[in-house]
Amino acid sequence: MARVYYVDVAIPADKKKRRKHKTHAVFDGGRVFRVGRLSELEDAAEVIIDALFPELYEEVLELLRRGVKVYLLRDATKLKKLRIENNLKKSDESDAMLLARIPKEMFRPLMVEEIEIKIKVEPLIRKYRWIARWKKTLKKFIKEGFDYNFREAVRLMRVDEAKLSREIIRQVSGLPIYGEVYKKACEILGVKKSIELAILAIELPLYLRLTKLKKILGLIPNKNEGKYNHKLRAHVANLATSLYLSVKKGVSVSDKVAEIVKHLPRRQAILRLELMALKALKAAYSTTTNPITGG
Repeated sequence: MARVYYVDVAIPADKKKRRKHKTHAVFDGGRVFRVGRLSELEDAAEVIIDALFPELYEEVLELLRRGVKVYLLRDATKLKKLRIENNLKKSDESDAMLLARIPKEMFRPLMVEEIEIKIKVEPLIRKYRWIARWKKTLKKFIKEGFDYNFREAVRLMRVDEAKLSREIIRQVSGLPIYGEVYKKACEILGVKKSIELAILAIELPLYLRLTKLKKILGLIPNKNEGKYNHKLRAHVANLATSLYLSVKKGVSVSDKVAEIVKHLPRRQAILRLELMALKALKAAYSTTTNPITGG
């Protein structure tokens, strides 16, 4: 008989970091048990999960290809609220049981195409971030006078960074939904191409409300007390800085972008451009997934 399982997922063990192997806590409506992989739920008709990590893409994809419906919790704070209301301490077992008490509309279905896309593009984005981070570090060393042939390393990094940018943009541009979101966001901001927009189009959970997205990116007072996604915020900040410099260099962008740069000091302009970039992505997503209401 096909079953519905509620799962508090765990990130698989990382042998390189010698992290202890963790298992998923599963609630079947009557009891809680543990499995090493989601694919072990052989009689599953639906699997409800609380989170989706890159390390779990293969497990989720295996379920979807078997015809199992997989649903992802849209807002993890729902679990925390239920925990407080029921005076429960955080544990994998209690969270798995609490998932069964959350209304179905608070979850969204995952699709085979979505996971396949993420599996394909994620390694490229990870490598791009790694190169960008180390390039920035080496440039700081050079600026401070410590140049152990770092200039040549930075030059080679720029070459690889450009290649990765082109490949990520090419792959994202050719994808259903994500590609349209990327292209429309570029059009709104008046740019021909942008690696930052490409990454944000595929990694930002644009199905969420704008207020929630602002919290995720720290685009609210006090930056949400530091509780925001620093990787994604870095992409937004880089995009805003790029837009600002484009105007200063006379590169063509949208009139709204140019107006912000011309009438505000640099810091205020970049903050405004960060918010504008997020709104452009959200608007692009809305018109792509629902053209009638979006229009």
